Amino acid sequence: MDDTAAMPTPGGLARYLRQDLRHDAVAGLTVALMGVPQAMAYAILAGLPAVYGIYTAIITGAVAALLGSSRHLITGPSNGLCMVMFSLTSGIDTAPEKLEVILLLTFLSGAIQLAFGLLRLGGIVRYVANSVVIGFTAGAGVLIALNQLKHLLGVRFLDSAKPRASYEVLYETVRVFDNTNTKALIIGVGTGLLVALLPKLHRRVPAALLSVIVGAVACYLLGWHLPGADKVKIVGDIEGGIRGSLAIFHLPEHIVQPDYQLTREYATGALAMALFGLIEATSIARTIARASEQRLDFNREFVGQGASKLVGSFFSSFAGSGSFIRTAINYRSGTRTRMGALFAAGWTALMLVAFGEVANFIPLSGLAGMLIVNAYTMIPRDRLRLSWHSGTNSRIVLVGTIVSTLLLPLEWAIFVGVFLSLAVILRTTGKTHLTQLVQRDDGGFEEVPFNRAAPSPVVTINMDGDIYFAAAEDLDSELLRCLTPQTKVVVLRMKRLRAIGSTAMSMLAHFSKLLRRRNVHLIVCGVEKELEDVMTKTGVRALIGETNIFFADNRLFQSTTLALARARSVAGESGARSSGTDDRRLTARDVMSPRCIRFGNKHQLREAVWLMSELHKHTKAISYQPLFLQDREGKIFGELSPWGVLRALLAGTEGADRNLDDDRLAALLRRDFTRPIRGIANTDISWEPEDAPLARVLKDAVASDEHVVPICDEEGRIKGLLSSADLLRGLGKMMLSDDEVRHE
Repeated sequence: MDDTAAMPTPGGLARYLRQDLRHDAVAGLTVALMGVPQAMAYAILAGLPAVYGIYTAIITGAVAALLGSSRHLITGPSNGLCMVMFSLTSGIDTAPEKLEVILLLTFLSGAIQLAFGLLRLGGIVRYVANSVVIGFTAGAGVLIALNQLKHLLGVRFLDSAKPRASYEVLYETVRVFDNTNTKALIIGVGTGLLVALLPKLHRRVPAALLSVIVGAVACYLLGWHLPGADKVKIVGDIEGGIRGSLAIFHLPEHIVQPDYQLTREYATGALAMALFGLIEATSIARTIARASEQRLDFNREFVGQGASKLVGSFFSSFAGSGSFIRTAINYRSGTRTRMGALFAAGWTALMLVAFGEVANFIPLSGLAGMLIVNAYTMIPRDRLRLSWHSGTNSRIVLVGTIVSTLLLPLEWAIFVGVFLSLAVILRTTGKTHLTQLVQRDDGGFEEVPFNRAAPSPVVTINMDGDIYFAAAEDLDSELLRCLTPQTKVVVLRMKRLRAIGSTAMSMLAHFSKLLRRRNVHLIVCGVEKELEDVMTKTGVRALIGETNIFFADNRLFQSTTLALARARSVAGESGARSSGTDDRRLTARDVMSPRCIRFGNKHQLREAVWLMSELHKHTKAISYQPLFLQDREGKIFGELSPWGVLRALLAGTEGADRNLDDDRLAALLRRDFTRPIRGIANTDISWEPEDAPLARVLKDAVASDEHVVPICDEEGRIKGLLSSADLLRGLGKMMLSDDEVRHE
């Protein structure tokens, strides 16, 4: 069956009936068995009779499956959205009016979601951090547990109490704790224990359904549901209970006869519901899609979610969203197409007609016990840990969302989470990343932290990231920090810039003028087509000068190399190094080899092994050149020789049998493969400056018995090396020079 088809095509119907029908039908039944008790409980959580949760599971589940794109997503009552609806309507006393307002909220949020989908705004969910969903889900889990304590204890809040925040709910619960109904507590705790323990027997056991059935049977047989001072309240006591009927079409009062003032009052809440519903549904669909390797269409998912609410509002259904638990059950049960969700809706409708009247005997405390267990399991501890350890930005969004969920009305908590997510994005992208490039003698480049390179007549700055108006603000002042009294030319490499606009061009023009006042030349390289067009149209290209602009090439650093050649010409530098000094003394720079192996000291031993093996694989002669390790600023840290690597690897084989086979030896060596190389490197290493006289280098090398001597600049950054062969060649030059002097 085609993923994009709402129903099996005629050509694929026979194949579907033969290959997929049984899998979808069985998965749908499993979801219905697990989901019906949850749907009832979530309706009560929203402040509605339990039957409306079943209506929602049927209608929104079917419509979202028909119009959505995910093969596995199950849409229906959602704990988070139910809590938001409960928060928004907590001030409404009468049940009929509360239902009408919730249907209005459902219609409005559906219209917003449908508009997002039709306008192809599905990509907006990428700008909301996963920490928002994690934080809101965790906070909502705490709120659900607190709000269900009154049902678990079989008590009622005082008529004057209208708690919304978590601390208010907890305070009101403590106030009426002395009125606890022991019978209700026994039923609730027993049901909760069954919900928690039954899945340990087998993961496909419909724990929720069996648990509420056991609780209902026990309550009925013991007569605890009968009128009395300590009566256990049951589903049938709420607004007429559940009827086994599908006559659910209903024209919402506030939609048929619009009350615009009421609509404006609840518009903000509807927007919050729409945003959270989309974020929740798409994140669940994305998680399952990674496992099933399905490609999702988020625009279509938006349409499906919005249409399900619009249609549902006319069929006594409140706003639903994706359910992670039911979706995971659907996926694990082997569903193959979106027909699985349609089957789940159909089985749910069948169960309502067949067993609806019986469900009236389910104790509310039993549903509360189930919800409290679900609230505990819905707090994603692994994802909380992951989000917490994912950096400061993630922690800010996570903690801010959790705290606002617990202390503020839930609709505002959603906005706080989304705002923090966007603020983090702007904070991250609002600063262009700057580094400096230093060209080596072999033509390659070293990248060092900004403003950490050695003073030089030519300063090369690499710009990376976004440079829209927020990032470009004050960037020219930041760039000026790298200037020294020696600086004659600044080269800006702009190949990695994105989101270039008018503010960025104003900054570049202003920076060029600031440099001119300091008699410093500006050269720009890595200019791609988009940047070229903007520079031309804004006049910045003419301001900088055509000879000072170098365009990007498919060869890496080609334009940078050309720009540096131009920069040296401007700065009056010679492109070639001097081969000697006025007093005919040779220096280390004259005979060193610029090609040496540089390696960061943060790497692991395994990476050093691979690098050395690759280098020696492509080298004809046997070389014992070590790896020269450098720190983050490019300064020499130490060296790691091939023998040093072997000693580190063999350190774990002491006492092992000398006749180990290859597999056993490899297993022993692998134990130290991830050791940091900085811990085994030789850091007691001497180096020579570039301008050191060759005679001094020769004496120092012989005295220290070094086969390879690193040559560094005045900042300690590696510029090349002197091997024994280089030293002998330099010695030959010295002897030849001496002969020429005597001949003269």
